[in-house]
Amino acid sequence: MKRSLVKQGSATLMVSLPAKWIKQNNLSKGSDIEIEEVDANLIISAKPQEIKSETSIKIESNVESYIRTLITNSYRSGFDRIKINFENPTQFKILNNVIKTRLIGFEVINKEKNYCIVENITEPSSDQFDSILRKIFFNITELFEITKKILRDKNINDEDFEEIEERIQKYDNFCRRVITKKKLFNKKSEFIWTFLSLIIHGQREIYHINKLLNKNFNVSIKTVEFLEEAEEFYEIIMQAYLNKNVSLISKIHSKEKELLYKRGYLLLEQTKGKEIIIIYHIMISIREFYQANSPLTVLIT
Repeated sequence: MKRSLVKQGSATLMVSLPAKWIKQNNLSKGSDIEIEEVDANLIISAKPQEIKSETSIKIESNVESYIRTLITNSYRSGFDRIKINFENPTQFKILNNVIKTRLIGFEVINKEKNYCIVENITEPSSDQFDSILRKIFFNITELFEITKKILRDKNINDEDFEEIEERIQKYDNFCRRVITKKKLFNKKSEFIWTFLSLIIHGQREIYHINKLLNKNFNVSIKTVEFLEEAEEFYEIIMQAYLNKNVSLISKIHSKEKELLYKRGYLLLEQTKGKEIIIIYHIMISIREFYQANSPLTVLIT
C-alpha cells in the first residue's frame, strides 16, 4: 500500500498505520512497536520475534569435516534451536567441539543417548556485524604475521595459528548467520556473502601453509618476500572495503597481474622440491583475494 507523509511540528514527518493491521495485532495508543532500518526500508513489527526457529539434522559419519559442515550450515541458516541425532560417542565428541569452537553463543542444553539439543543462549547482537567483520580482517593479518615468522625463524607453535583459524571460522559463521537472518545489506546480501567467502578461501591457503611446515622445512628469502607481497595485496582489499575506497580497485587489478603472472610464475620456474607447494598456496590465496574484488566493487560503489 502507499501512504503519504504528514508533517507534525517543524521537523517531524508521520505516517498512519493500517487499521486492519492495528486490530489484528491488538495495538492501541501507547503500544510499543519495533522499527528496524534496512538500507532505504523501514520494517515495522508489532512485537519482537519470540519464537525460536528450529531444525533437526542427522549425523551418519565420523568424518570431522562432514559433521562440521552439517552443524555450521544449520547455524548459518539462522536456526536458533537444533536437534542433532548422532550414532556414537565419537560423533558427539566431534560435534561438541565444533559447537564450542565454531558457533558463537550456542550451547548444548540437553543430551540423550542418541541426540542432543543445541540452542542459541548468548549470541551477540546483529548490530555487531561490522565489528565482528573487522575482527576477521585483523585475525587474517595476524595469520600472515605468524606465517612469515615461521618461514623466517622456524619458530613453530601449532597453537598460535590453530587458535587464530578457530577465531576466523567462528567470526565468519556469525557474519553469515547475520546476513541470512537479517538480510543485511538488503539487495547486496549476496555480494557481501560472496566477498566474505572469497576472503575466507584466500586465508585458508595461508592456514594450510602452516599445516605443512616443520622445523626441517627450508624456504628461500624470495618465497618469504612473495608471501609479504600477498599480505600487502590482501591489505589493499581490506582497506578498500573498510574505507569504501573505489580508487583502490584499479590497483588490485594491476597488482594481481604482476604478482601471479610475473612473480609467481617466475618463482615456480626457479624453485625445486617441496617449496613449490608453499608458492602454490600463496598464488591460490592471491587469486582468491583478487576474485573478491568483484563483489567488493558492488559493495563500495
